[in-house]
Amino acid sequence: MNILIVSSTKAFGGMENQTLNLVRALSGLGHNVVLGAPAGSLVYEKARQFSVQVEDISFANAGDLLAAFKMAKAVRRHKTDVIAATMGKEYWPVALTAKIVGRKVVFMRHMADRLKGHTAWLIRHAVDNVVAVSDFVRQGLLEAGIPSEKISVVHNGIDPDRFFDFARQEGQRQEARAEFGFSGEDLIVGAAGALNEGKGLFVLMKAAGLLMEKHPLTEKSGIKKKVKLLLAGEGPGRAELEEEARRQGVEAVFAGRRLDMERVYAAMDIFTFPSICRETFGMVVIEAMASGLPVIASSVGGVPEIVKDGENGFLVAPGNPEALALAILRLAEDAEITKKLVQNGQKSVRESFSSEAMARRFESVLLGL
Repeated sequence: MNILIVSSTKAFGGMENQTLNLVRALSGLGHNVVLGAPAGSLVYEKARQFSVQVEDISFANAGDLLAAFKMAKAVRRHKTDVIAATMGKEYWPVALTAKIVGRKVVFMRHMADRLKGHTAWLIRHAVDNVVAVSDFVRQGLLEAGIPSEKISVVHNGIDPDRFFDFARQEGQRQEARAEFGFSGEDLIVGAAGALNEGKGLFVLMKAAGLLMEKHPLTEKSGIKKKVKLLLAGEGPGRAELEEEARRQGVEAVFAGRRLDMERVYAAMDIFTFPSICRETFGMVVIEAMASGLPVIASSVGGVPEIVKDGENGFLVAPGNPEALALAILRLAEDAEITKKLVQNGQKSVRESFSSEAMARRFESVLLGL
């Protein structure tokens, strides 16, 4: 099958990384896949590094008709069977292109925001299928009036070997911890994502503060370790988070935006995803699982579709620093439960959240159009 997947943003985050994973995995299944992205964007350049076919496709806005006609030429040149749009700005131009050239069209939905009325109309009348990244997103589409037969769920996936292999290499853990100034006497609790209130990082700060005061590891567990935080990401809340760390008496390292997340995970002992917003999935959760980390996550949005409480991770109520602190403490004290969660977490990624599993589900959707 000849497939064009459009990713017109110049940013590079979880959605763009997932798109690149999908393109590569579909190519690995034998499909002729072309990625349409703005020339010079990070996803465009990364695709070229991986020898993925790329087309320079960008949209000035959601009504960029000129870009749609330009894309139609690319579709004819590559004999495309199906066009997939990855974000809202692309929906109308991609649908118009599909109409011009008479091709199937699929929209991918990563967000939980309610669909605008005109977008819902477009999906009902001009789109063959909407691929939601979770059942949580699917429910939102149903509430917007999209027929159930037009919605498929395809969970995001990663290349697990990127994280498994790094975690197994001797010396990587020590080197990564040394890079951030951590010693063997530290218990490193990590998180990754945008530095803002919605990601629950202020909750994590308070939980770490509780561990320092109310549930000190040096007294309750005898581990003789000091809790420190490692936060990867950028965002407008950094200054406030640094101030909160000082108020809580917590040592926190801000790693910034990293493209080598496997190295960041290697420095951690426990990974947390304390979000208090409507998360549609949680790419960093499956990355941390693949890296051999026990995971504690908030029971929000689509996260419970990944984390099964007590089986491959712990789920805690969002916005509850006490519950988060107790979950961290339990992992610090109980080596057996930690081992169980790590093993089951890696198994979950292999079986359900690998890029190959994602591509096979996506392939099934396209073949059924």
